[in-house]
Amino acid sequence: MRKSLLFSCFLALSFTSLSQLRGGSSLYMLNQSLMNPGYIDVNTRYGGTVNFRKQWMSLGAAPLTISTNGHYRFSKNHGVGLVALDDYTNNINHIDVGANYTYNAWLNKNTSIGMGIKLGFQQRSIVNNYVYFENFDPTVTQLSTAGFNMGFGLSVQSKNFDFGVALPSIFDNQLGKKNLIYDTKDNHLYANIGYKFRMANDGFIFYPTILAKGVPGSNINLSFDGHFLFGQWLWMGGSYKSDNTVGASVGVFLDDGLRIIYSYESSNFTGHERLTSSHEIMINYARSISVNPFHVRKYTIRKGGRFRKKPRIKG
Repeated sequence: MRKSLLFSCFLALSFTSLSQLRGGSSLYMLNQSLMNPGYIDVNTRYGGTVNFRKQWMSLGAAPLTISTNGHYRFSKNHGVGLVALDDYTNNINHIDVGANYTYNAWLNKNTSIGMGIKLGFQQRSIVNNYVYFENFDPTVTQLSTAGFNMGFGLSVQSKNFDFGVALPSIFDNQLGKKNLIYDTKDNHLYANIGYKFRMANDGFIFYPTILAKGVPGSNINLSFDGHFLFGQWLWMGGSYKSDNTVGASVGVFLDDGLRIIYSYESSNFTGHERLTSSHEIMINYARSISVNPFHVRKYTIRKGGRFRKKPRIKG
């Protein structure tokens, strides 16, 4: 019943939003905290991700997005994170840096609701130093604008189910319009849902997910993704977006918590087939919550040439 209700909420949020979007990630299902301040993986104590995305390779100034984020969970309920993104497109540079705080309220032993806030700084600028204006126009000659930004997010997590909805940038810092630095008319809404189907004692996991991204004034962008994890180490899958973009990804999950994944997308089936391909590489590291680096050590003390039957435990 709870899952049906959450899915209905997701659809309602999706179809009441419209979108023309900021830079994102095709591997969002493995890096949800980048777009959602209310999400911290409850199965890890700490982790970090670096993501490189080169989009529409046929363009002379193909968009390049570099993002990094990390988190640390102090307790079962409290966690913090850092997020930084640099998006460069045709001499327009967008920088977003922020800090997240997430509180997890537990519905039961295995299911939590995460509520989070992001406080940060955003800057947009024209980086071409050879732009000249014959006549002064304040809407285009302001080459840089910056200001405070904040975001909110909500997530639901269990062992198999995850759901999230977020407004990661409440204020839209519009380039060249200082009086609109704190305007909210172009809020970007992100909503996602996913479920892990586990088989063969977790030797085979199927993970379908959906992501909706929207902003007023444009169509909703939907991404339908399905990925498989084989033997807890080999990641493979594909995606289809509502603009007819198709993609595939492959990667490895190593035993020490390191993940390396490559994603490819093709625009050949869209109305913009000349944009050709996009490439993305994600490097992620996470430490399981069950592995505490400050764990208690166990040892025995020799007595009379023999070890004690019961070991003593000291911090």
